Order: sequence, then C-alpha cells, then structure tokens
Amino acid sequence: MRTKLEFESPEGRLSLHIDDVQFMAYDAAETAMKSMCKFVERMRDMGLGGLADTHARVCAQNRVNVMELREAHDDAQTLLACGAVGDAMADTITPRLDILREDIARTHRQMRESVDRLAALSAACHQALSQIPGYTPPKRAIG
Repeated sequence: MRTKLEFESPEGRLSLHIDDVQFMAYDAAETAMKSMCKFVERMRDMGLGGLADTHARVCAQNRVNVMELREAHDDAQTLLACGAVGDAMADTITPRLDILREDIARTHRQMRESVDRLAALSAACHQALSQIPGYTPPKRAIG
C-alpha cells in the first residue's frame, strides 16, 4: 500500500499519496504545459479535479481570446485593404475590440487566480514533503 501524507494546504486539509504530493510539488506545472489532458486526469485522480478543470477552462478561454484577436486583426486588415475606414471600422472592429478587451482582462484575472492557487498548493506540498525526516526532492526538482 502506498504511503499517504496528510497536511494542511490552501485547498484545505489533504491526504495524498506521497507520489501525488511530489507530482504537485515538482511536476504539475511542466505536465500542464506539455499536456493539459494528462494534468487534468492526474489531478482528478488525486481528488483535485475542480482546481484542474478551472485551470484548463481558463487556459482554453485564453486561447480562444487569442484566436478572436487574430480574427479581428485580419478583418481590420481586410477593411483597410478595401479602403473602408471611418464608419466601417467604428461599426465593426471597434465594438468587437471593446468586448474582447473586457474578455481578455477577465480571463487574465482568472488565470492569475488559478496560477496563484496552483502555486500555493505546490508550495504546501513541497513544505509537507520537507517535514519528512531525511526526505530530499527528486534530482529533477533540484536543478
């Protein structure tokens, strides 16, 4: 049977297998960068699916915002190429950009909150592991 570690975290009191605590402390961010699906799956297995789902949703919304910003840019370029300026820009591009600006600001606030929660959990996991007598982080986490 795998050993569990019980500790306080910003997400409340947790009881996780040591390999899950190590994952959260040292590998979760890299996994999320490489494969959001693997990150979410692992976090769900640990009982932290809500946190992972929120982070994945915010990351996906950020990608949608980037696509919408590129589309607005392309549309503006098309209008400029056609010689349509003034009212055409004010009626089509400007309102889209105003809405997009609000969406981006909201998404970035949510992203910061999500990253802060994950970072605090990672730090709590590292701290919990540090309390084990003789424990040293895996070599990949040190350097």
